[in-house]
Amino acid sequence: MSEFGDDVNKGLSADDLALIAAVIVVIGDIVALLSVLAARRENADDEADAKQAARRARGKKRKRRRA
Repeated sequence: MSEFGDDVNKGLSADDLALIAAVIVVIGDIVALLSVLAARRENADDEADAKQAARRARGKKRKRRRA
């Protein structure tokens, strides 16, 4: 890879830009993976809370209303 600002090639080469773009894509994929894992954890917590609430509701008996 060429150095930035040398006399022959001013700026970044195509290979340099491709490598930088690949690194950015990998970082984006890692962030996306972490967000999916966090969402799955939230869904699992929500499902566990819903099951626990359903168990509590099944145990309670309603009083009959007199007409």
